[in-house]
Amino acid sequence: MMSDPLRCTEYTRIAGWMSALVTTATFSFLHDTYDRLPLLVPIRFDDGNPSVFAFKSVELVYLPFGLQVALSLVFMAIVAVLIRRTTRQDDHGIAAESTRYAAEAIALLAMVWIAFQAINAWRLAMLYRRTFDAHQEIFVVALITALTASVVIVARAVLQVQASEDGSGVAGQLTAPVLDHRRRPFAVAALAIALLAGIAAPLYILASVWGGLRPI
Repeated sequence: MMSDPLRCTEYTRIAGWMSALVTTATFSFLHDTYDRLPLLVPIRFDDGNPSVFAFKSVELVYLPFGLQVALSLVFMAIVAVLIRRTTRQDDHGIAAESTRYAAEAIALLAMVWIAFQAINAWRLAMLYRRTFDAHQEIFVVALITALTASVVIVARAVLQVQASEDGSGVAGQLTAPVLDHRRRPFAVAALAIALLAGIAAPLYILASVWGGLRPI
């Protein structure tokens, strides 16, 4: 029997729009700030003092924005696979509401870490201009807040799954696969690729930018 595909929750849509807004704001800020930065920027510190400088580059300055784009694409791909490949009615153990909550949690996690990169972009721009990290405490608070928010989002998703009455009950929903590999092998493969890309893409971007620096 054919059934309708799932729809994103309201929070999933809000998180998507907020992520796009924050990413656009970050790009605008960096675009406006780039020409104001000195030609040489600090990339290493010893005892709080800059010890190594490098030439300013688009890749270095726009690094937080690049990480935001990478996070957005990866998380959007994961949400799309979950939502598009799961239907409202499924008799093979897939809990539709669990899938919606999982997609919502992923979208909220993306929004949190994209916002963190926006704060990091501002902090790095100030560091490059002043040649010292005057906002390290703010960065630490932002990092702790992002980690705490991530834990809360995951815990909230678990509680939502437990409270849901869809499917075969609490235990069934917590143990049911989000995607059935026997019925949707290509969707499972796409989800696995997206998860691997979510880990590899930021590391590759960081390694590429750092490897391309020309220390002075």
